[in-house]
Amino acid sequence: MNLLITGGAGFIGSHVVRLFVNKYPEHHIINFDNLTYAGNLESLAEVDADSRYTFEHVNICDAEELARVFKQHEPDAVMHLAAESHVDRSIDGPAAFIQTNIVGTYNLLEVAKKYWDSLVGGKKESFRFHHVSTDEVYGDLEEKGYFTEETSYEPSSPYSASKASSDHLVRAWHRTYEFPIVITN
Repeated sequence: MNLLITGGAGFIGSHVVRLFVNKYPEHHIINFDNLTYAGNLESLAEVDADSRYTFEHVNICDAEELARVFKQHEPDAVMHLAAESHVDRSIDGPAAFIQTNIVGTYNLLEVAKKYWDSLVGGKKESFRFHHVSTDEVYGDLEEKGYFTEETSYEPSSPYSASKASSDHLVRAWHRTYEFPIVITN
């Protein structure tokens, strides 16, 4: 399997990349990251020389580069972790969160859907777009104790609102185009 992971140089993404490279030798991992403040290639040093690992320095807001990566690497699945994060940063500068988390996710969905539309047979049937969200979309935990998938969205910061927006886009691509998605919070 060719697995495209966006945000693979971030804290969580780098762990996911290392896990897949080290535990699943039959997979080829394409790490797609813009290397903003949160990206750190040093956390991927142990897998950097592995022939089953490829790094692409690309911004998800660049649809042309996204299309090139899809054409070149022909992914069987996408795990979308790329995002601007941290509530405090979103309060100080919400524009970057809108651009990356909403517009970037839109661009990724459009390119991935176009790619998926070009697939045939089993390759099309098995393709998945896994969108990794956050529990922040549900709002403040307070006395509730825990969230479930039935909890209403009540984002309370620019960060959580941008992630909720990206979740809604991903669901809309599934409902409107039958695009095969999985969302985790």
